[in-house]
Amino acid sequence: MRDFAEKTEPVSPLGRPAFEELESYRASLGRIREALLELASDATPALRTDLDRIVERIDAFEPSVSLLGQVKAGKSTLLNALIGRPGFLPADVNPWTSVITNVHLNSPRRPLKTRALFRFFDALEWERLALTGGRLGEMARRAGFTDEAEEVRAQVMRMRRATEARLGSAFETLLGSSHAFPDLRSEIIDRYICYGDPAEASAGGQGFYADLTRTADLYLDLPGYPQNLCLRDTPGVNDTVLMREQITLNAISESPVCVIVLSAHQALTTMDMALLRIIGNVEAREVLLFVNRIDELADPAAQCREIETAMRRTLAAAEVGAGLTILFGSALWAVRALEDRCETLPAASRAALRLWAAEQGLREEGDLCRMAFEASGVPKLRAAIARRVVEGPGQAMLADIRAETGNVISEVETVDVVARSQPARRVDRAGIEARAAEVARLCETRLAARLAEAAAALSDRLGRAQEQFVEGAVAALAAHIAACGDGEGWRCDPTALRMMIRSAYLAAAKAGRDALADCTAEAAEGYGRILCGDLAVPEGSVAFHLPQGPVPQAPGPIAQAIALDMQTAWWRRFFQRRAAPQELASRYRALIADETRPMIEAVAKEEFTLFCDALSEAARAFCTRQAGFVTAVLDAMERPATDEMAQRGAA
Repeated sequence: MRDFAEKTEPVSPLGRPAFEELESYRASLGRIREALLELASDATPALRTDLDRIVERIDAFEPSVSLLGQVKAGKSTLLNALIGRPGFLPADVNPWTSVITNVHLNSPRRPLKTRALFRFFDALEWERLALTGGRLGEMARRAGFTDEAEEVRAQVMRMRRATEARLGSAFETLLGSSHAFPDLRSEIIDRYICYGDPAEASAGGQGFYADLTRTADLYLDLPGYPQNLCLRDTPGVNDTVLMREQITLNAISESPVCVIVLSAHQALTTMDMALLRIIGNVEAREVLLFVNRIDELADPAAQCREIETAMRRTLAAAEVGAGLTILFGSALWAVRALEDRCETLPAASRAALRLWAAEQGLREEGDLCRMAFEASGVPKLRAAIARRVVEGPGQAMLADIRAETGNVISEVETVDVVARSQPARRVDRAGIEARAAEVARLCETRLAARLAEAAAALSDRLGRAQEQFVEGAVAALAAHIAACGDGEGWRCDPTALRMMIRSAYLAAAKAGRDALADCTAEAAEGYGRILCGDLAVPEGSVAFHLPQGPVPQAPGPIAQAIALDMQTAWWRRFFQRRAAPQELASRYRALIADETRPMIEAVAKEEFTLFCDALSEAARAFCTRQAGFVTAVLDAMERPATDEMAQRGAA
């Protein structure tokens, strides 16, 4: 059994130091947090509430790093090495991770008495999978391959029946629920996140709940490691049923840093390139490539140079990932070093280790484990992850905190100036508050109209993009048939369509953010007239920090697999069916339209709606804050009069 008892020190001294740059950043953020708390301790109630809200944002800041790659690329072993805990996640030969697994390091927001939390699919998600045979079954059916669709559906149904039989009467109650545990034990983790031996799963062991588990959250307190960092292990991207595809895509969307784990034997396969395109389509985020298992190479020094040259050439040809960082290493070397068991490495692996260490300028000096850990690439990967987190979401977080804190303090100082310098004045409080409410109403109305225009423009542009792509693909097919005949397979790359959808969405998102800026700027002018005109607040003391709204990211649905991506036998046979060119083109046109329509509708109706909702919420929050500022000034103006009346009453 793997031992996860809480320890005051890492398993091995090699586990420290870890993520040094991120630790330094967290220390700076901690000092800011302490200063805010100290300031809040002597502040007015209004200021204390605002400062507490900023502290809450600091506490909630948890950047995530997703490890992605094919099944058995070594993601789980690598994650174990990154946290200095060999065997924490199961990484044996037989089982493999089947569930998005979030490992939260030193989280101050850990649920009470919870170290492990497993969430299950709800009834709708489970039923959709069973009725359609998963997304792969849906694709096959749309392409007209009903036999193949039924075959996929039968595979899923077998899985469903086995799961329901295994769980018995508890099955229905588990849907949409969760299980929480106060401690971490290997048998608990294995039961919820692993696919493995069906017999063992049936007996209540490894994989017992895996089919039904949607996500896993594991909480570890590790001295010397960063606070509030989430490392996310993901299922292999080559899951043929695609049953967990959207969950993995969501994980990518939520991660400022993605580590693609490749095998040294199959660096940048077709599936890996597809994954890179997916990441590039979802967002231009920081991506690290980690070529694992170099311990299995006969001459890693020479072969890694060849692999990197080939990878750079492939990336350049595909116009993907220019300037990506490529790291080489061995999670196995790191784990054996952490366990102080390097002497158990196979002879070939030890020979490869020494060759690679020499290439890296590392010397054994009587400590094989230390050399192995340095040569494993894990320290370099930790440093690269830390740098990207700090330079990306970390710096953005600091900028937001500084701006928000400055805004809060400026408003409080303004209220204080009004309270101290102005004589008691009678003002039409109800009238002024009504005017402030009208400013907010106009802002909301104008923004809603602008966002509706952006949504209509997006829908129109997406329709034209789909039509353009379909016609171009059909024309290319006709040219292919003319040149090669209709008996040879044909494949169309939908990347161009994804890029058109991405471009249209980002243009609409920019229009939405521009609308937010314009409407809140108009609102700021309205609040300014109230404050400086009606309430005689000095103009120089009023500064409005307009909301930026959410940063637009390319929509997740464009990364979903569609039939055009598939290389399955049934899909290749679609173009090998004997038919007249016009008939084949007609079928192809209909298939592309049917395949791409759900993706386009999801982008136009779901993704952009959510983005617009976030913009509207940002505008409401801005107006609410400014209305609160107006109220605070009114209170300050009335306070001298109240004090004077109290003094007269005492006399």
